[in-house]
Amino acid sequence: MWSCIQGNIGPNSTLCRDDLCHSVGLILSVASMAYLIVCFPLGLIFNALVLVVNLRHKLSINMPDVYFTNMALAGLILNVVAFLQLLGPDHLLWPVWTFGQELCMASFILFNMAALVSIYSATLLSLDCFIEQALPHTYMSSVYNTKHVCSFVWGGAALASFSSLLFYVCSKISDEINDCSKLQTKELGDAIMFLTGLVVPTAGVSYAFRLILCPRKSHLFQLAESSRLDPSTQRLLLATVLVQFALWLPYYLTLMLSTAHFVTRARDDVRFANLLHFLRGACELLAYLSTCAVPMVYKCLQKTFNTRLRLVIQDMRCGLKGCLGIRRQVHQQHVATVSRAELPLE
Repeated sequence: MWSCIQGNIGPNSTLCRDDLCHSVGLILSVASMAYLIVCFPLGLIFNALVLVVNLRHKLSINMPDVYFTNMALAGLILNVVAFLQLLGPDHLLWPVWTFGQELCMASFILFNMAALVSIYSATLLSLDCFIEQALPHTYMSSVYNTKHVCSFVWGGAALASFSSLLFYVCSKISDEINDCSKLQTKELGDAIMFLTGLVVPTAGVSYAFRLILCPRKSHLFQLAESSRLDPSTQRLLLATVLVQFALWLPYYLTLMLSTAHFVTRARDDVRFANLLHFLRGACELLAYLSTCAVPMVYKCLQKTFNTRLRLVIQDMRCGLKGCLGIRRQVHQQHVATVSRAELPLE
């Protein structure tokens, strides 16, 4: 958990006095500033592009586009949280600002929610791609159904983050209440996030990829033996899942390490606690990288995105009246591209 919640631990902490602690803190500070200068604006731009383009053309998007819109919204939330956290005492030796526990807890809950939404959107995308491959053009993998699934993902992420809020509420209650003072919600929250954020999605993605890559092992393909996933969609799915899990895996492993550190009762080891804090900070930076990496993968591998983006740019440049002919031409090109993409493969 972040230093503003956990206590006085971090690069700017009074407990950070030895040379190793300050050296690692300096590395974390430089890496945080590099992220804010390079990756933070890229994440804002690409996530905003995905949202604007897909929401502007809601009637022409397909099932994967809805999941990437969901991930773009989560990415924008992570960008805001990153801007607050990376300029604070949690990551910098000379922080730009410090904020109270209320704002810190709100940011931390938003971080957990957006993290779960991102990872589960990629997981459900894998499962829906298998459904689309097994039963082409079925209602189960339709855009309408996917929008409702994304709403449930946000609700589930909010429930999974409830333990963090419970920890904050307990910290405000008097220590004389024994049940609350003995409640180790921080460690429980780390364990819950590790289970829900890594173990369950890994199992879901592994099962989906087993069915997609080895279709003959599934009895569902008896209904549509000749169907197979569009190669461009398969490349997009593989790249997205690999990027998401590669960038988020170190963070969730540090949650497991933090829980193990508590279980072994090694809390009095200040040096190890500081090193664990810096390790978690570095892994958080890797996780924040997903906010710019995933939309870039989507823009490069989703073949209909650039056409829809040109439509939006044309509308912004000259409006509907002045460029009606150009807009109609680009729209016809987009419809033809979508039609070719939906043709069944031989």
